[in-house]
Amino acid sequence: ARAASPGIRIALHLAEGGDNGGTRWWFDNAVARNVPFDVIALSFYGYWHGTLADLSANLSDVSARYGRDVLVAETAYPFRLGSDDDFPDIIGSESDLVDGYPATPEGQAAWMRDICGVVAAVPDGRGLGVFAWEPAWIATPGNGWDETDPASGNGWENQAWFDYDGRALPAA
Repeated sequence: ARAASPGIRIALHLAEGGDNGGTRWWFDNAVARNVPFDVIALSFYGYWHGTLADLSANLSDVSARYGRDVLVAETAYPFRLGSDDDFPDIIGSESDLVDGYPATPEGQAAWMRDICGVVAAVPDGRGLGVFAWEPAWIATPGNGWDETDPASGNGWENQAWFDYDGRALPAA
């Protein structure tokens, strides 16, 4: 990457942004093996990877421990429960939700606002930002998991930043 673009910043992306022990283990090994990187990128889904407090503690710890900037490379939250196609949603029931964040447009926007706040609060200005997964992936024929099967469906459409009529939601 640096041969093609000398000023590029290289990010290593790991899932489970709320798992400090796992993140330390993985990045300790990367450092021990002299893997070049500039940024620590972590996925964080509150329904899978812990609490926002877990994410905050992990981001603060690893940015200081490794002297690197950090970012959330993936996050999402539903604006509703209930699929718009025949494919089951990744998050499809009340029991999947994070406490305090309903599956509503306002709940989704609050999730995004709060996760951005966690990243912005990383000490020494080391929090770079947040990327949403996949904000434009609405249920549209031919836009499913399998590009060769137009009927394959989409398990993420209820976490997009557009409603089932294609209108932008407050998270956008």
